[in-house]
Amino acid sequence: MHDTEAPRLVAPIPAYAHVLAVIAHPDDVEALCGGTVALLRDAGARVSYVLLTSGDKGSPDPLADRVALGARREAEQLAAAALLDVAEVIFLRRFDGEVSDDAPTRAALAAQIRRLRPDLLLTFDPWYDYSFHNDHRQCGFVALAAARTLARRPGPVCGPAGEVVAPLAPPHAIPEVWFFHTERPTIVFDIAPTIARKAAARVAHASQAADPVATARGIYTRAAAVGERYGLALAESFRAVPFPADESFAARLAAAEW
Repeated sequence: MHDTEAPRLVAPIPAYAHVLAVIAHPDDVEALCGGTVALLRDAGARVSYVLLTSGDKGSPDPLADRVALGARREAEQLAAAALLDVAEVIFLRRFDGEVSDDAPTRAALAAQIRRLRPDLLLTFDPWYDYSFHNDHRQCGFVALAAARTLARRPGPVCGPAGEVVAPLAPPHAIPEVWFFHTERPTIVFDIAPTIARKAAARVAHASQAADPVATARGIYTRAAAVGERYGLALAESFRAVPFPADESFAARLAAAEW
């Protein structure tokens, strides 16, 4: 799709068997695309999360105990995911603020993709203009590298705790990625039916919601701002990009890789 193409409203939401969200920190999904996750679940998709970090630096206190904070934020993420009926949450436990698009992180994610075998990927748009949040940008690049290249080749499969359950497993190709936190959206969803669940899941991150009422209000305000552009009361937007079906020139051309 071209950047000049106007975003299209999509209703009802497309049907997917299994959706994987790859995110940097606890609360990223709930803040940025929790309404759409709930819509996907309502449409019958199984949803899983892979978090690159546990948010162990997510405190205004620079002396906060990182181990304790990380454990607390993992528990909050599990509670929030339960409110959205998410099937599985995997923590790769990279250090907060230090995510890197490196070979070990790509490989760890690819090992989860081969096990989960999703047909849709949700992640950060790594090309978001002037994004100073390195973890978010690096998360998008890691997700793309793992899904587009590594997972499409045979390799190990790891369980939820990172244990190797198969040293060599078949490859898996994800057909499509939806980038959230993007400045070039191509699809927009009406999240009015799911906004209450999105807000409740965001507030479940209590360490990041000192004022739960203000936090919930912020969720509605952001969704209203997105919706206003497209004639909706409340919305979330994404850039949908297909991966090439194979490595042929025609498939890569169709997926705009050239």
